[in-house]
Amino acid sequence: MAAITSHPDLPLCAGCGRCCHLVVELRPGDMVPEEFVVEREGARCMDQRGDGACVALDPVTKLCTIYADRPQTCRDFTRGETICRRILGRPLTVPASDKL
Repeated sequence: MAAITSHPDLPLCAGCGRCCHLVVELRPGDMVPEEFVVEREGARCMDQRGDGACVALDPVTKLCTIYADRPQTCRDFTRGETICRRILGRPLTVPASDKL
């Protein structure tokens, strides 16, 4: 199957910031400034505001304020992943024409 991230109906990014409302557990080697980190059930995670958004997400611009130091999980997140497609109300399957 073709990579879902290469499907032409997906914009580069909708700019909605919904992906920044997910709980992000930090990995060894993540260099996130400590003021953005909380412990949750024994794991180091990105802190979240009352609305569930990551504290590093600028609420006006919807841009990451620590982009250069963002966690690996955020670096690995790819537009078109299942969670992104659900958030945007897009189909979760790749059209038959994209299958090998």
